[in-house]
Amino acid sequence: MRMRRRRYKGDIRRIRQRNARIFLVVCLVVFGAATVWISIDEKKAEKKAEQAYKEQIEQEEQAKKEENTKPQVNIEPTGPVLADETEKQQWYLRLVNSDYPMTEADVPEVATETVDTNGYQVDARIMEDLEAMFEDARVAGRTPMICSAFRAWDLQVSLYENKIERVMQEEGLSYEDAAVKAATVVAKPGTSEHQVGLALDIVSSEYQELDEAQMETEDQKWLMENSWKYGFILRYPMDKSEITGVIFEPWHYRYVGKKAAKEITEQNITLEEYVGAGAVETPVF
Repeated sequence: MRMRRRRYKGDIRRIRQRNARIFLVVCLVVFGAATVWISIDEKKAEKKAEQAYKEQIEQEEQAKKEENTKPQVNIEPTGPVLADETEKQQWYLRLVNSDYPMTEADVPEVATETVDTNGYQVDARIMEDLEAMFEDARVAGRTPMICSAFRAWDLQVSLYENKIERVMQEEGLSYEDAAVKAATVVAKPGTSEHQVGLALDIVSSEYQELDEAQMETEDQKWLMENSWKYGFILRYPMDKSEITGVIFEPWHYRYVGKKAAKEITEQNITLEEYVGAGAVETPVF
């Protein structure tokens, strides 16, 4: 009996030890499985985070691309674009009219260059743009020609006085009245842009009269449409006589520089308006 009891107790002890070992193994297995599961979950979470970050970066890059490809919205200015104070002082924007006349001493010394075989001259600084305009006109099949350009003071005086004499003879007017009438056709000395070498009278080779029919010629139409690209404007446009003080002259072009020519043409304004001088108070028409 004692032997059986000892054996029984030994069996129980062995069973308990075995069960303990099994339990320990099970715990280790469960712990290991839990660790692996947690590791897998962490890797999945990390992968998801990396994917989300990658998608966010791609979305930001796409948004930048779309922003760059959007058409630029130009904010319209609240008023006309005019010359600033610095620009007004530039030689090519000098205003010459009956309200801003020059004396003989005021007329600037102009370095001129001869334009063509007829001997017409202009301020040398506008020569390159003038030649480019005429060259492109020829390429377009147009043949405009210059009929007047730079005039020295004495020449302007001579033209003006001769016109006064003709008006007095033809219409029987007094010198004073004839002078007023003459000034509507030939500028009074000191008020002509021709005297600063920046103005030209340009006509069609097919029609050379200085009248409103000039605007109907193909040569003149090309000039009116394209002259601004080369820094020239039609100085005395239609329906602007109340501002310029001069009748409509669809042949008189003035150099003002490319920037100013573009802004003046786009806004359909005159040089007087562009430099802030206002309408001429002493018109000659």
